[in-house]
Amino acid sequence: MTKISHGLEYAAVYTLTRLVQIMPGRLADWLAIALGNLAYLLMTKRREVAMNNLRRAFGDEKAERELARIARKVFINIARTLVEFARQPVLKKVRILEMIDAEGVEHLERIKVDGKGAMLVAGHFGNWELFGGWAAALGYPVDFLVGQQHNKKVDELMNSFRRALGVGIIPIGIASRHVIKSLRSNRMIAVVNDQHSATGSVVVNFFGRPAASHKGPAAFAVKMDCPLLTGALIRKGYARHHAIVLPPIQPPKTGDEEKDILIMTQKFTDCLEAFIRQYPEQWMWTHRRWKLD
Repeated sequence: MTKISHGLEYAAVYTLTRLVQIMPGRLADWLAIALGNLAYLLMTKRREVAMNNLRRAFGDEKAERELARIARKVFINIARTLVEFARQPVLKKVRILEMIDAEGVEHLERIKVDGKGAMLVAGHFGNWELFGGWAAALGYPVDFLVGQQHNKKVDELMNSFRRALGVGIIPIGIASRHVIKSLRSNRMIAVVNDQHSATGSVVVNFFGRPAASHKGPAAFAVKMDCPLLTGALIRKGYARHHAIVLPPIQPPKTGDEEKDILIMTQKFTDCLEAFIRQYPEQWMWTHRRWKLD
């Protein structure tokens, strides 16, 4: 039964992704917007999670109607990101670079010159998949640290979309030695780190509330004496994005490894919060981020 269900799931995902690949880009984007609006209406549980998160983050700063408007745009942004992700194989690297203007590219170059590699850490913000792919399209060596899907065929299909932009893939289950090897080869390891972590976590302050974040990215940075590099790919419109790469977060070297990990994770979290406050509709509020209060 599992094989049958996985086969049907793969067939559905493959068909949908091929459909948006053969569509004109503008039509695929319109479809994504329609699907995002539909998801907002039908996925009531996720919509309520998003609304509760927004209330926790902004309190009395924003009216309920404004929070609902943001939540709807969140679903639309996620849908547009998924459609753009599926279309990566049909977009040439030149086209990717035409879609994105950037600031802070000198920080990528600094990583290359310093020779220690970096942990390229981001959140589920804007088009998070394309952020690391854009760096790879520029010619910088990037490996994605990704979770494995239960359906192996779907997992390989998704990774093929990532490889289309020239990135390497490191499955989380076999991560440690491969991450170390990549960092020693002066590569950047791209990972998202903005969801609740029940194990291997540190508690950071996020929108004034305690939140558990995985300490893995900072732990690798401390162990390998390399920086965390963070930023975001901000959606500006159809096929238009603005990439921001922030200055590297260097290991503080306090003499206390756990303290260093917490400091680096908090600094990344502060950077992410600043992006979210400016563009709240571009973060994935549909995840139960705060489980500690």
